[in-house]
Amino acid sequence: MNKFGRWPWSRHIIARGLEKLKMAKVVALDMVFSESTVPSSDAELADTIDRLGNVVCGFFMRGSATENPSNEVIDVLSDSAFLRVPGKLNIPMYRYAEVNIEPVTESCLLSGTLNVEPDEDGIIRHYPLLSIFKGDVYPALGLQVLRLYFGKDFRVTTRYIYAVGKKLPIDEVLLNFYSLKDYYSRTFSFADLYDGKIPVSKLKGKIVVLGVSEAGVTDIKPSPIAYIPGPMFHFTFISNFLNNDFVFPNTNYDLIFMLIGGVFVIIIFYTIGNIYYRVLTYVILLAILSLLGVIFYVSRIYFPNIFLVLLFIMLFVASKEVFFIAKKSREARLIKSMFDTYVSPSLLNILIQHPEKLKLGGEKREISVLFADIRGFTTISENLEPEKLVELLNTILTPLTDIILKNSGTLDKYIGDAIMAIWNAPLNVDGHVEKAILSGWEMVKKLEELNKTLKKKNFPSVKIGVGINTGEAIVGNMGSNQRFDYTAIGDTVNLASRIEGLNKIYGTTILASENSVGKVNFSSLPFFSLEIDSVAVKGKEKPVRIYTFLEKSENAEKIRYIYEKGVSLYRERMFEEALSVFSSLKNFQPAVEMSRRCKILLQNPPENWNGVFHITTK
Repeated sequence: MNKFGRWPWSRHIIARGLEKLKMAKVVALDMVFSESTVPSSDAELADTIDRLGNVVCGFFMRGSATENPSNEVIDVLSDSAFLRVPGKLNIPMYRYAEVNIEPVTESCLLSGTLNVEPDEDGIIRHYPLLSIFKGDVYPALGLQVLRLYFGKDFRVTTRYIYAVGKKLPIDEVLLNFYSLKDYYSRTFSFADLYDGKIPVSKLKGKIVVLGVSEAGVTDIKPSPIAYIPGPMFHFTFISNFLNNDFVFPNTNYDLIFMLIGGVFVIIIFYTIGNIYYRVLTYVILLAILSLLGVIFYVSRIYFPNIFLVLLFIMLFVASKEVFFIAKKSREARLIKSMFDTYVSPSLLNILIQHPEKLKLGGEKREISVLFADIRGFTTISENLEPEKLVELLNTILTPLTDIILKNSGTLDKYIGDAIMAIWNAPLNVDGHVEKAILSGWEMVKKLEELNKTLKKKNFPSVKIGVGINTGEAIVGNMGSNQRFDYTAIGDTVNLASRIEGLNKIYGTTILASENSVGKVNFSSLPFFSLEIDSVAVKGKEKPVRIYTFLEKSENAEKIRYIYEKGVSLYRERMFEEALSVFSSLKNFQPAVEMSRRCKILLQNPPENWNGVFHITTK
């Protein structure tokens, strides 16, 4: 590039370089001169190729094109096709071809196809050998080079190509790539060739593949070892052929492979009792067998049919495990027949899978409880047909339930349009408080997305209120003799339900008690907590501080600063000052509620003030 500039170069330059290759036995051109340029340069290139008498030119097969070469060019090109071939061959057939201009085509001793196609993953591993155009069967560039190199024609049958003692499949061969060092140690700059700097001994009697390696040209393709210039695929095929480096399958080795794998499957099955560890070990075994296959291939021992080997191992594993699962299923059906009327289906599954982890009687344990309720559902239900109402409920409750389950929660029950969920029961859940709060936050965010879907379905927008509390509760199987459900009862549960209802007063969508918020580190969460008020719910004298959550942002920090200042003044009985602060947050609904309350307290100052608001309704 430094010497001649960007590709394509003048054909005069290429002709001058080709003149230095007269000592080579075969020259393969991995390039197509499909358009005419300066007539004198085109003629010089054609004359040079003709004088050399050892050049194999390349051309492309195309599935689509605007036009085909002239009949004269196709007639010259057909001289490069195989003459005696069977009637039907299972090889690619093309309608179009991109060939060299007529003077160049006539000068080439032979012409071969340049097509190389990637596998499904985009990597080129195979080298296509034959293709059909206009009824003629054309060899690939590398195959034409070998025909010229050995001076012998190859015999084509319906399945194989017989070439100087070797048998190749008619469609394609798997290339056995070399290291990049091997490739580049045999690569020379065209500038050195042009200037005569390459020793004649390096070229005499050799096969020379001439092509483009500039990164800006599209002829840089992905191989299993790296992105390499297109000419190296032809080089690899030719070198594989000459050095017997093709790696072919071996059925006997495959059978040994399968036998060894089967023995290890039996050992794993009878020595590892835990199904999860057993499956993990099976996966490791398959990985090891795959790695051995790669090693055999890279070491050129043989090309294992790793698909069949792994398929056999997996089927063998499946047969052993299916028998084992069938045995366990009989045991599970026995347990189900004993406990089906005693526990809920979800708990029954836990009992079947991990009976040792579940206490069937009641127990007291710390749990986190979440209640979520659809706002204004009565009004919504009055305006919808029953079928639409059910569709609306399913559309809302399904993704909200998925969030609970994703965050290791237990769906306790649906209560009409409400959801009750618990964490840390019946099984221990690490970080259960954080997961409960995170679930509530994600439910609120998910509903914002759902409302867009509901609008498209002509449903009304929906809001929810979420309440969360943490504390000790009684959990266990509760119900009648006919049916038991695993649930939780106690003040912790009741307070969570009351907190959920407080969202209506403060205009919030999610509230949690100090019992929950105090146990969570919000540094890793996308939101932070904001204390809203200190309340005593109906039937309780002991106050509890309640919090909402704001998405982390500069504006949210400003809201928190102002609101906390207002709450501080409010608790110090400085209602007028608190009103002034709260009034500055006109778009923050809790501040609106606190402003309203401050006005009432200014008109009716309380005698005994402790900063606690007593809720008189449920």
